[in-house]
This record gives sequence, C-alpha cells and structure tokens, in this order.
Amino acid sequence: MPVLTYEIARGVHWLRLSGANVYLVRSGDAWVLIDSGFPGSAAAIAEAACEVCGPARRPDAIVLTHGHPDHAGSAVALARAWDVPALIPASEMPFVDGTALYPEPLVNFLRRALPGRVIDALTRRSALGAAVGPFDPEVAPPGLPEWVCVPTPGHTPGHVAFFRPVDRTLITGDAVLTLAWWSRLGDGGFDWLRDLARCRPRLSGPPTIVTCDWRAAAASVAALSELDPWAIASGHGIPLAGAHVAPALREFAAHVGESS
Repeated sequence: MPVLTYEIARGVHWLRLSGANVYLVRSGDAWVLIDSGFPGSAAAIAEAACEVCGPARRPDAIVLTHGHPDHAGSAVALARAWDVPALIPASEMPFVDGTALYPEPLVNFLRRALPGRVIDALTRRSALGAAVGPFDPEVAPPGLPEWVCVPTPGHTPGHVAFFRPVDRTLITGDAVLTLAWWSRLGDGGFDWLRDLARCRPRLSGPPTIVTCDWRAAAASVAALSELDPWAIASGHGIPLAGAHVAPALREFAAHVGESS
C-alpha cells in the first residue's frame, strides 16, 4: 500500500506517521525533510519522498525542530541512506550528542528513581552520532530560502519553528500542537476531554511531561501568534488552514498568557 501524503500548502507535503508528523518541503527544484519521526520510520519517509519528489531526488538536508526521539528518531538512518546532512539547532546539540539529557519532568523523575550509572547510560544512548550537525537559527533554514527559522524555546531549550511569510505557512514542531493533548498550556475540562475522545483538531501547548521551561514555552506561543499564520502544521495532529487559524492562535496565546 502506498504511503499517503497531503499537500497542505504550496510544496508542503504532510506525512502522518505513527505518533508523529513529518513534512517534505519543496523549494524550486530542491526539497528538505523537516523532522524524521520515531526510529523505524525511515522506510515510510523514503517511500513518500519517492512519490513526491521522484526516486532519484535526494533532499538538500534533513532539518529537525528539536531532538526528541519522535522527531529525530530516523534522522541518522535517512542521512546515511541519502548521504545528506541532518541538522538541528545549535543549542539542541548537547541533548543529541551524548552530553546531557533534557531538563524535563520525565528526566527529573528518572534521575530520582534510577541509579546514576543508568542515567549515564541513557545520556550516552541519546547520542545521534556524527551524522547530525548544528545549524544557526538566526540565518535562513538550510535548503529553504523562502522560509525563516523562528526560535521557540520552552518545550526544549533550542526548539525552533519554520515560517514562510509569502503564504504564512507555519511548521510548529511541538511548540503548538493541533490536537487535544495534556499540556499546562491549554484548556482543560469537558471540552478538552470531548475533543480528545473524538480526535478533533484543537490548539494545545507542548506535552506536559516532556517540556523543559513553561515560561519560555508560553512566550513562544505568543511569538508564533504574532506571525498571523494561514496554516499551522504541527508535530502532532491534523494541520489546520484558513482564515480562522490566525484568530484562533491569537486567542489561544492570550489564554496561555493569562494562565502562565
């Protein structure tokens, strides 16, 4: 069965994997893969790339919003298969080169619950190897001349989003999600539970247990709302597009600001 992709904006192809989204983004004759899903996703992504970009067309680069395994898990395998660079924001490097673990609630719990030698082993296992290198978020994203990189720290220290001003397409990673998810940045109550049960699209903040800095995460939601996006393509959930998207994100950011 062929892998299904959906063109959600000009040249932006959404591939929904098990547990995460990735995006194949064309720019002229070139293209870039944004995020890489969990480990084991390489074959599905490569198949989608053949259908969208042709069997002989390798990307200019694999660009990661951050280093969590549901976004960076297949980056090394694809970088080696395609012989292209896999790039991550420079301030994410300590968390993917075996130097450190993310300062998030899950890791803090594990530090209290597990022996130091186990934590050391987990830190070493977080290394993605020499196949992944840094890029500077202050310059144009590699291979994406029409796009700008938007620093969105909070979920992780070096998290970034990508924005194309010409049509206001926004790829948010996990800075903003488009599904009901348990997050300190978002509404609770009956409506949230109903949307979760029905898998209805809904703006949410990053997942609670793996977010490092809530003040920074709230500021990043506010910064993204100022871009007035026409389309939001997040790391989890169904992409949203239309005139309603920017007002919905501004309303969500205002709520986040009041509750943070």
